[in-house]
Amino acid sequence: MNEEKRARTVLMLCHDQHLDRRVVAQAQSLIATGHKVTLVALSFGPEGSREITPEGIDLVRIGLANIIPENPVYQGYIGRQHGLNALLNRLANRMPAHLRIFNAGFRYASRINWELYRATLLLTYRNRSLHDPLPFRSAFVNSAAELEGDVIQVHDLPALEAGVELASKRNVPLVYDAHELYPEQKSFSTIQRKICSEAEARLIKHADLVFAVNESIGLEMAKRYAIDTPATLLNAIDPPPSFDPDARYDLLREKTGLGKNRRILLFQGGFAPNRNLENLVKSFAAVETPDIDLVMMGFGPFGEVLQDIARKHGVLDRRVFFLPAVPQSELLQHSASADMGIIPYPHVDLNSYYCTPNKLFEFIQAGLPILANQSPELDRFVVQQGFGVARPMHRAKDIALAVDYAFSRQEISDWKTRLLSHRLNFTWQTQSASYLEAMRPVIEAAEATDQLRDDRQVIS
Repeated sequence: MNEEKRARTVLMLCHDQHLDRRVVAQAQSLIATGHKVTLVALSFGPEGSREITPEGIDLVRIGLANIIPENPVYQGYIGRQHGLNALLNRLANRMPAHLRIFNAGFRYASRINWELYRATLLLTYRNRSLHDPLPFRSAFVNSAAELEGDVIQVHDLPALEAGVELASKRNVPLVYDAHELYPEQKSFSTIQRKICSEAEARLIKHADLVFAVNESIGLEMAKRYAIDTPATLLNAIDPPPSFDPDARYDLLREKTGLGKNRRILLFQGGFAPNRNLENLVKSFAAVETPDIDLVMMGFGPFGEVLQDIARKHGVLDRRVFFLPAVPQSELLQHSASADMGIIPYPHVDLNSYYCTPNKLFEFIQAGLPILANQSPELDRFVVQQGFGVARPMHRAKDIALAVDYAFSRQEISDWKTRLLSHRLNFTWQTQSASYLEAMRPVIEAAEATDQLRDDRQVIS
């Protein structure tokens, strides 16, 4: 990217509230090459805001009050409510003496309308907790209307329709970064998956460049949407300057009180359902190797459920220990304090089957041998790279057998050596070069369009 040329602004759209590490890393790479990044994301409350982040990102947050679904169910609810308001006003104007009765009737009718809305949502989307899976178009379009953007980059499906609309109106390139197979989430009902699949199939063809988080997901997207195979961009990380891969860290033993004669298997990350964590905790009642303990270091209210399971199976604070999550700047030091890391995610959907979670690259940078559930991408990184072992993990018994098997392997020291010698191949620095190279023709196309527009203005 020629630094003599005018800096371009990449306008990013992301429906998250907590900024994904992947999004921030891409923005930092662009900023480091002299470009500007404006990121539109969701606020944590009803009001919007704008700030410059420490990374130099112009962060615009959409107030949650501005997210208005456009599906027919919601529109029907609003239409009925407007009708009730109009009726109330007419009656109040004609018979003001009965306003108290009319107000009571309005409140009662509004409650009925609300319950009808909820019932219709359930009938339409077949999901008690999630309704319209794509409610963000108007919120992103309106919030980005006055923001500069020579290139539009969308992070994940919920903001893609807005991105297509903005890019089309401005005649600028569109980049789509699919963080996962969004329609394949376990939490979605059949109708919600259908809605998302049809939307992605329709919209993805407008993108000038598509990224996927790994090769398997990229190939799946190319097959189902009849597009060129997306460019693979891994969720890799750069180790913080404070981390020394050759140092001996012992933070987990210090925090749990475990002796040096104990070997530690580490799970780190969010505590949530559908991650096989219940079976992981249960498995330590059946792990036969006597000197292995499990440390669960993470966050989320589901941790209380996991602690109850550990207590019920008699392993809480005996063979299973819980620690709170630590800041990213301290994460690798804690990871390196274990003897092995585990990725037990079950194959509850295609995302899980094809997963390359953040912890995979955290373990790699920490030089920590890995025990993973068998799946195409984990086999590719863990087994084929010689970083650890993959075993089936369908039940608690399977995990116990996998733990015993992994810790019995003489190759553990070889895994550690290979991790330390190859870890720099899986940093964000290497991925950043690939990202910028893929973005280069897109930004050049934006520059060409801009030059053509300037030439036409001179002629006119």
